[in-house]
Amino acid sequence: MSNNENHELSGRLAELQKRGDGFRTPEPAYFTDLAERSILAGKAPARTVGIGRKWMSLAAAVILLLVAAFTLWPTSVNDARVAEDTPVPASEEILAGIDAEDIEAYIAENLDNFETELYSAETSNFDFNE
Repeated sequence: MSNNENHELSGRLAELQKRGDGFRTPEPAYFTDLAERSILAGKAPARTVGIGRKWMSLAAAVILLLVAAFTLWPTSVNDARVAEDTPVPASEEILAGIDAEDIEAYIAENLDNFETELYSAETSNFDFNE
């Protein structure tokens, strides 16, 4: 079948064909009126919708409190007790448990890591009577 042949169309299609393609050019006054409406719409104040400072500050305060509570809240009761009950030993107690020969051997092995000015200033560390 070619496009040039006349076909009998059903009722609805025949009615649409009689109307045309559906496109019509607007009247010349339409564009003038459109320009005027556009200018008036541009001059009209814009409608603003805001939440308000009161609600924003309230929401910020609630979020800040939640973050502070989450970070400062102890993870468990046992962690807090262990931190409070465990004493930190003094350096004298730690050194009392180490033999003097082990300390001298460590210093001799790692002498390059120490500042020699500290040894020269303190002569009481060395026993010259040996």
